[in-house]
Amino acid sequence: MAQKKLFTRDVYAEGHLVDSGVMSTILDLIIRSGGQFNIKSFEMGHTNIDKTRTTIEVSTSTPMLLDHIISQLHLHGCVIKEDVAVSLKPAPKDSVAPDDFYSTTNHTTEIRLNGKWCRVGDQRMDAVIILDNGKPQCAKIRSLKKGMPVVTGLSGIRVIPEFKERKRSVFEFMTGDVSSEKKVELAVGEVASMLQSEKYRTIVVAGPVVVHTGGSESLCSLIEGGYVQGLLSGNALAVHDIEQALFGTSLGVDTKTGKPVEEGHKNHMRAINEVFKHGNIKRMIERKALTSGIMYTLYRTKTPFVLAGSLRDDGPLPETINDMVEAQAAYAKMLKKADLVIMLSTMLHSIATGNMLPSRVRTICVDINPSVVTKLADRGSAQAVGIVTDVGLFLNLLARKLKK
Repeated sequence: MAQKKLFTRDVYAEGHLVDSGVMSTILDLIIRSGGQFNIKSFEMGHTNIDKTRTTIEVSTSTPMLLDHIISQLHLHGCVIKEDVAVSLKPAPKDSVAPDDFYSTTNHTTEIRLNGKWCRVGDQRMDAVIILDNGKPQCAKIRSLKKGMPVVTGLSGIRVIPEFKERKRSVFEFMTGDVSSEKKVELAVGEVASMLQSEKYRTIVVAGPVVVHTGGSESLCSLIEGGYVQGLLSGNALAVHDIEQALFGTSLGVDTKTGKPVEEGHKNHMRAINEVFKHGNIKRMIERKALTSGIMYTLYRTKTPFVLAGSLRDDGPLPETINDMVEAQAAYAKMLKKADLVIMLSTMLHSIATGNMLPSRVRTICVDINPSVVTKLADRGSAQAVGIVTDVGLFLNLLARKLKK
């Protein structure tokens, strides 16, 4: 009986493949997808600094299956051929990419141009790669102009997954773990150490729950201490922060006693009305009509912030950006130089921010609901570390730790 013809292709990978589990992921993927593998070469790194290198022959029964497996392996850092130049095609019209455009991941990516591997700028997921004055950059499809060179196919593209760091703290081993049984104080200590390190530019993504749970004062303390280089949020955080500063309530509940106050349900609308009475938040602060809270502290310390609007907003406040494309661009601009992003109990803004981040950016998601971190990871932000706790408690512990 004649042996069935197999279709084969070699892939190459390098990095900390063994201790990061990438090697087993690659082999499992091949088998699970219906292929076969033959490890043609394997050079194991001998120290915790050395890289491991391997060449694997992938075999399948059909060329279509082979292409499918290769495209999946590509996401884990496998390269088809190192000496093949990247394929470029012009955008056929404004806001339209060629049919076989390459869609990016959030991992560091390089393309092969003129015989050299070139790092792609502004790395983020769900973008295309263009050449901008000869330099590769990530871009949204909507920003394409007719004739722009767009990267297509998989040849000449190298994805570099994030590997586990060689120096590991207790916090490193929590990565991807969403167990609420972890000691919150231990995690808070690690976050405090990161904030005290000068190597991190920290952006906070915060929801109105920060105000509801009594975390405002602690967040203000972090901002005043210079630990926060920017804040991303929506209209609701600013509204309830100003409500608390003016009336001592959040959603009509007294933030000190936890009890509803009479006609407190309209306090957030009264807060919006006060802002409009003065023109905007900045003018309200200048006139000393607003003298405390998160927004007051942001303005006083000249810490940049972005408030993105949504369909459900009351008001919205004058500082809120209601054009979603404009708000996305403002978020992305602030995140460009971020090294650490702390997400505080705001699922939608956290996921939106995660979509804009390269995987090298450390991401900490604090939420009472463990599924928020799971959703982040499911949407590609696998670098997110989950701390499952009340966000007010987390901020209070963190502020106290930093003061010590």
